Amino acid sequence: DVKLDPSAPRTLYTDVNRLQQILKNLLSNAFKFTNKGSVTLSMLPGPKDRDGFISFVVTDTGIGIPPEKQKLIFEAFQQADGTTSRKYGGTGLGLSISREIARLLGGELQVRSRPGEGSTFTLFVPLQTAAPAASVAGTTARYDNTGATVPNALPTGFEVIDDRDQLGDDPFVLIVEDDPTFASILVDIAHAAGLKGVVSTAGAGTLAMARKLQPDAITLDLGLSDIDGFVLLDLLKHDPQTSHVPIHVISGADRLKSVIDMGAFGVTEKPAEREALTRVFRDLADHIKAAAPLLEIVPDGESGPAPRGVPELAGAKILIVDDDIRNIYSLTSVLESYDVEVLHAERGKDGILILEQTPGIDIALIDIMMPEMDGYETMQQIRQRDALAELPLIAVTAKAMKGDRQKCLDAGASDYIAKPVDIDLLLALLRVWVARAREGVGSAALAPETAAAE
Repeated sequence: DVKLDPSAPRTLYTDVNRLQQILKNLLSNAFKFTNKGSVTLSMLPGPKDRDGFISFVVTDTGIGIPPEKQKLIFEAFQQADGTTSRKYGGTGLGLSISREIARLLGGELQVRSRPGEGSTFTLFVPLQTAAPAASVAGTTARYDNTGATVPNALPTGFEVIDDRDQLGDDPFVLIVEDDPTFASILVDIAHAAGLKGVVSTAGAGTLAMARKLQPDAITLDLGLSDIDGFVLLDLLKHDPQTSHVPIHVISGADRLKSVIDMGAFGVTEKPAEREALTRVFRDLADHIKAAAPLLEIVPDGESGPAPRGVPELAGAKILIVDDDIRNIYSLTSVLESYDVEVLHAERGKDGILILEQTPGIDIALIDIMMPEMDGYETMQQIRQRDALAELPLIAVTAKAMKGDRQKCLDAGASDYIAKPVDIDLLLALLRVWVARAREGVGSAALAPETAAAE
């Protein structure tokens, strides 16, 4: 049931994507734990001590949570039974990140519950949320490419002065660089070349920023901590709103030569002398001046470009290991539309058996939160088999916390993606890792090196 209190506010200014992420998680958990009775979403005015707030209340008549466990469910990677491998696969996922997102929105997430009677989760959100000045430790690291917001992408401690507030009509470069000192140097060099600069110190939010701001050029560091830089390059070059933007890679990561084949404008290897960097920005400035204005003509009766195929994935064989058949069905439907052969398993042990008995699998998507054998153990077991040691593994996690990617890499993943799965990001991951698999690149060893590259 959905109930709207007549006295509840009718207007709310907030980050709609983050708000939806919290509510979807709360409702998903409520339905999962409620075998009998009902689940209700209510929207109420904030309590007297929270003037200027709205309350979103999710109430269920499920199994409930013991008082001593109610704090544990908000701990990262913890469930009411303290494990990631449990009877109710997927239960409670995302409560930790939901509480952190609520704080980012200026609100709070609370729980009241009694075993055998059900639970009530209340989300208090201010009617007008101020944009956060910076991320805080433990906050979301989910790759957001919706373009709905322009995050500043500057984690705590990063103070980089750029030109984002005074761009005007001047040409500018989006500088994707996680070293704040080097990013500041690049901004200065851009100024010397007659360009303005906007800095993104993380992969998260970069595509959204590029879509919104429409930079004239991009410089990209491949050694980002939250996303494989090759995947971000692929994502930018395949997005209709950014594919035309020249991207110059400035990085110390391995396999730099391959980025030209991926559509990069140029490559400069770190460490680089200032003279070489100056040439990079001068070349970009010259290219921007010479480039013809981009004009897309849409014929009458058409709203935009037709759906794009993904020839790089045609004929690929992909295994999905997930205990939720709904996830398997939705991903299979998407992937098969790109001429991909999809195999699936609902348990880690079954997934390993399929890998051992089925030749030619290019990549596997491994859900982290599964009953009996969770995704971490599944990937560790796969890596212990010599024949599968180099198989690309993409961890699929329902959390999006800082450090998630490294935890997955340490367990044997080649990379990771957070739920709800962003299809564009998934396709970029698959393009990059299927290509590496076909080239015979050791995926298990490559990802951590790429993530740590400066």
